[in-house]
Amino acid sequence: MIYHVLNTIKIMKNQLFLFLTSCTLFSSCFNDSTFIRYTYPNGNYKALIMSYDDGVIQDIELAKLFDDNGIVGTFNLNSAYLGTTRGWAQQYGDSVFQKYISQDALLTVYKNHEIAAHGAYHKDFKNSTDSEILDEVNTDIAVLTGLTKREVKSMAYPFGNTSEHIAQVVATTKITNARTVGDTHKFGLPTNYLIWHPTCHDSVVLDYIDEYLKKDSTDLSLFYVWGHAWEFDDKKRWENLVTFCQQIGNRDDIWYVGTGEYTDYLKAVEKVELRENEIFNPAANTSVWIETSVGLKVLKPGETIKR
Repeated sequence: MIYHVLNTIKIMKNQLFLFLTSCTLFSSCFNDSTFIRYTYPNGNYKALIMSYDDGVIQDIELAKLFDDNGIVGTFNLNSAYLGTTRGWAQQYGDSVFQKYISQDALLTVYKNHEIAAHGAYHKDFKNSTDSEILDEVNTDIAVLTGLTKREVKSMAYPFGNTSEHIAQVVATTKITNARTVGDTHKFGLPTNYLIWHPTCHDSVVLDYIDEYLKKDSTDLSLFYVWGHAWEFDDKKRWENLVTFCQQIGNRDDIWYVGTGEYTDYLKAVEKVELRENEIFNPAANTSVWIETSVGLKVLKPGETIKR
């Protein structure tokens, strides 16, 4: 009787040992994940940037539209005109009178959005000296930072005008990215952060939305839209943008982001070191999202994973 009891205990111990060993091996295999590809935060492969210029009072309704649909806007402001009304001569002799957001409304209107530079007085950089360009940009950064206590790192070129030289001048400031108006009609990533060509103007977004929503590639992509809120005095244009935002907003497969945060993330990805057998995120970097053999992972600063 005692023999049978001892034998049973021995068998049970052996079974327990095998069970624990298998659990350890399984756990080791589970944690031994390998790198597959980068993703945006939360595993997304698509991103949307909405970039609007000048800082006019029509931004109030536009920002609310974005808020209602979970969209983040980048609003490029002319700090010298805040709280004023100014006329802008148009190509065919007419003038557009723009009324600008007041200084004390910035943190209310743009509470959930990025505040960016657009040149303090909206001067054409192609007709400006280097010192004038720097004054336009640095003044905008200083005033907007002072009013909002936010870091200003993004910009849209006044009139969309830039050049390689102008971009080099802008690069000496705190600006990390600057947008043109040279539409690509594509969803690719930027090749030059300081001469950044967007996808399209908001007047034609409905021409591209179906293609983007149906896109199922695991390559990172970006739908970058730009415009001016004062253009929505055209009722049809406004209705089209409302339709666009309602269709593309509040989705779980799109990263809604400001240009500055988006730039920071791509630069963080660029700093990750792809070694022969591993991928390493430097300790001084920020976290990067990756897809691995066992699922989604946030690669934190200082972490390493197999390739």
